[in-house]
Order: sequence, then structure tokens, then C-alpha cells
Amino acid sequence: MKTWLATLAALTGLAGLLTPQAAAAGPVQEYLDRLVRTEKLPGAVLLVSGPRGRELATAGVANLQTREPVTAQTRFYIASSGKLVTAVATLQLVQERRLRLSDKVYPLVRDIPGISRLRNVQAVTVEQLLNHHSGMADYFDDDFEAMALAAPERIFTADESLAHAYGMKASARPGTEYDYNNTNYVLLGRLIELTDNTTYAAAVQRRVLDALGMSATSVGARKGTPGLAHGYATSDSGKRQDVSHTGWNAITGDGAIVTTAPDYEAFIQALFRDGKLLPMATVRQMCTPPDASPDSGYGLGCSIEESPWGDAWGHNGSISGFNADTWYFPKIGVTVVFMTNGDFQSDEPDVVNRAVRAYLRNKQ
Repeated sequence: MKTWLATLAALTGLAGLLTPQAAAAGPVQEYLDRLVRTEKLPGAVLLVSGPRGRELATAGVANLQTREPVTAQTRFYIASSGKLVTAVATLQLVQERRLRLSDKVYPLVRDIPGISRLRNVQAVTVEQLLNHHSGMADYFDDDFEAMALAAPERIFTADESLAHAYGMKASARPGTEYDYNNTNYVLLGRLIELTDNTTYAAAVQRRVLDALGMSATSVGARKGTPGLAHGYATSDSGKRQDVSHTGWNAITGDGAIVTTAPDYEAFIQALFRDGKLLPMATVRQMCTPPDASPDSGYGLGCSIEESPWGDAWGHNGSISGFNADTWYFPKIGVTVVFMTNGDFQSDEPDVVNRAVRAYLRNKQ
């Protein structure tokens, strides 16, 4: 029987799904099938691991044109879930004493063309970028998204993205209010580049991807690369449009990661469970809201969500055509990685909590 299964795996490309830990997906697979059907998603992957083992479920297709199925090795763009990677690289620089959380950002980025026109930039600190207390305007507004959709082959640099926010009104004084926005993390990506004297992609590759052996993960992706999940937006008429370029062309620190469920599971566990990327004292600080906004549910690049099993640490990501949820539950030692190449039909499908419930029902 084992020989037959191995042969089938080799022939069908399912080798990653027929491991002892992931072979019987059970309730997690049932939940994902129901979610994909109900939400009318093109495809999705759901990985849940913890003390009861590891379950990896897949459903649907990665490419509507070729009907290529989603597998364990399908690479998804994860949008703002990638902010965790930027936060880790920044906090590593703090650990190396090359940056301080209290450092004013402007002296470090003053050579970026036109940066003085970004309101609040001369007063904001590294910590305020990380915890979204800069008060700066968000470059990624409706106009920017429309511009990106109109030029699908264009790759926007960090400086071009930042320039879109130049002259926009600030929402608050730095340090006074929580206001989540993408400008903060584009600027952090540039700060990483300037401090490490390399590109954001190269810094992330060395500091995180190579360090953890995340060989299926990259900053952005090239069109035509095998195994990529295409992203699909649904119009009001119900027609699906391929908007993959929105994610594949991303190269900035606010969310540029393209990855697989197993690779990002390795990242989440290395960060939140094992302390391989940052000391655990720093991780706890990372996942603690600031005194100025104790109810914000956001620390230094880490979202904190209440759940029936205590706080969950991680981040979600959402952009037209792609959605992701990547979380760790410290009290029960459970990791959840969910990725899809479509948009939800309902407002709050509560994917993560329902995935954990399905996993805990498994009697393996």
C-alpha cells in the first residue's frame, strides 16, 4: 500500500499531501471545501498544525484558465500578512543596535526625493511606523489602486508609492492615535534598504527566507513562474477578472510576499513559537499594543486578536483577488495559515476560528 501511494503521489504531484501528518485532512478539509463552495472562491489552501498533528487541506484551482489545481506547493500572494516579515527585519536591526525604536525616521530617509512633503515624516519614529501611530496619509487609496489596475505591467517602486501620499493631509499627530496604513510599512522597507545598504528583497532573503529555508517564498513574483495562484476579483455582475499583477508586482515593505502554506507555517512558528528570528522578549513586545492605544489590537507589526483559546498573534492580508490569514495561538500551540486567490462574498467568514474548531474536532 505504501508503494502504491508513493507512486500515485509522484504521478499526480500530491507528494506534499501524502505525508503521515497531512494525509487525512478530515474536518479541516471538510471545512475548507464548504468555505470555498459557500464563498465562491476559485481556490484555497488551509494549514492547521499543533499538538494534535498537522492538517493541510486544498480546494479549487490556482488558475481558472488552465484549471491547475491548488496543491500544498501553490504559491499565493499574501498581501498585508507580509508586514510581519518587514517588522521582523526592522526589529532585527534594532537587536543589532543599528536602529532604535525611538529614532526619528527623517534623518535616516531624508535623501528620498521629495520625502519632506510627506506630512509628519519629520517627527515620526521607527516605533510609530511599526505600530501605525505615525498619523501619515495612506498612499494606497482608491486613486492609487485604480492607477495600478490601469497599468497591470507596471511595478511601483517604494519612492513612487510614497510620492502618491506627498501633500496629503495627516490624520493625527505622531504617537497620538492608531491609524493603520500602508505608507508606514513602505517607509520601513526603505529604512531597511538604507540601513542594510541593499534592496528590500535582498535584505528579506538573507534575514528571513534563507535563514529558515523558505525556498518557495519570494518578494513579488514573475509572471509565468510555475505554481503561482492567479488572483481573481469578482465584478458586480459576477464576472471574474484576473488581477494577479496587483500581487505579483508588489516589491515594497507593506506586503510583497508570495509564498506557500508550508513555508509561511515555518515562518510563523519560527517567529512566535521558537524564537528563531527574534528573542521571545522582543516577540512579546511585538505582540503587545502600545500604552497610547491599548485597544488597538496591534503591536509592532503584529496583530492581536481575541479568540476562545486566548489571544492569537499574526496578521491578515486582503487586496482585490487575494486574501490571507496567518496566525499563532500561544496558549494552545496552534498555527493557522489560510490563503485564497479570490474575494469573499460575505463580510466576516471567520475563517481562523472555524478552522481551529475543525482541527480540534479531529480525534487523531
